[in-house]
Parts: sequence; C-alpha cells; structure tokens
Amino acid sequence: MSNTIPPLSAATSAAVTTEAAPPPATAKSTSSAETTPQTEAVTLSDAAQTSTQLLSAAQQSAGIDHEAVARIRNALAAGNYNVAPEDLAQAMVAVLKVTSK
Repeated sequence: MSNTIPPLSAATSAAVTTEAAPPPATAKSTSSAETTPQTEAVTLSDAAQTSTQLLSAAQQSAGIDHEAVARIRNALAAGNYNVAPEDLAQAMVAVLKVTSK
C-alpha cells in the first residue's frame, strides 16, 4: 500500500509563511524546492496494511455482541477462559480472508 502526498500549492505555502518573514529579494534567491514540486511517498509494511484492513473491517461490522463480551469477561475473571489453538487459528484465517479482499 502506498500513499502519495501532493505538493503544497502556492496558495498553501503562502498561507504558511509568517508576516515577519521578509519577501524574497530577487528571483535568484528562490530555492529549487519552491520552483520544483516535491512529492513524498509513504509505504506501509505488511503488518500496518493488515492492521488498517482489520480496523476497517471492525468499523464496518454490525456491532458488539454484549452477551458474548460479558461471558468472556466473567470467564476471564473466574480464571476458566480457555481457547483451543485450532479455534484461534481458524478465526485468524477467517479474518485474514475477509480483510485480504
């Protein structure tokens, strides 16, 4: 996943300058950064992409099963909450399949 940040427009960069800054004396003093538009690219790692996809999937979900949350919270408090590794692996695969589309 890669995002490109567009260069600042002349109006935006003018708004960023302060009133105390003196105007350029001549056209020669203009730096190449001001005359050449620059772009910056951001590349997210695979882990960051997966996190972004999981967050998006969570935001689009129907909601929270409050009864299930209460059962799990009570089981954790009682010290008898156990997850079978096979069940955890299957749930992870299911989530990854949904988010990789």
